[in-house]
Amino acid sequence: MNIKILSIGVVKKEDKILLRKKPEGSPPYQETWYIFGGAVNEENTDPDEALKQIVLSQTGVEISVAEHIGWDTEVKQDHDGEKKLFIYLDCICEYTKGDLRVGEGIEKLEWVHIDDLENYDLVPPSVKLFKKLGYLRQS
Repeated sequence: MNIKILSIGVVKKEDKILLRKKPEGSPPYQETWYIFGGAVNEENTDPDEALKQIVLSQTGVEISVAEHIGWDTEVKQDHDGEKKLFIYLDCICEYTKGDLRVGEGIEKLEWVHIDDLENYDLVPPSVKLFKKLGYLRQS
């Protein structure tokens, strides 16, 4: 099984989290909301820089990595249809500057108050991380 490593960032601005919505029909979790992640690979070996680049390209905003909080895993089918082990390097990021603009592969961007996260259809890895952070109730 192939392994894919992603640097995952919870982008915060005061008591709000930046979420993006997947476009209709985009796998694997269709039409859901999720946080940001950048692939760590041969071309981009620094997880923090990978995350900063993906957030900037998809949203138009700059971030700083404030805290590394751990990691998670998930086995799922990737965009290429191949089943892979995903390793998520989780961190908290802070908005530093810029105006939101919707980038390629994103239907919508929203700053969501932490107390309102439960009202969004979130992808399972984001739910797991938000529960770990205490942003969502444990079920």
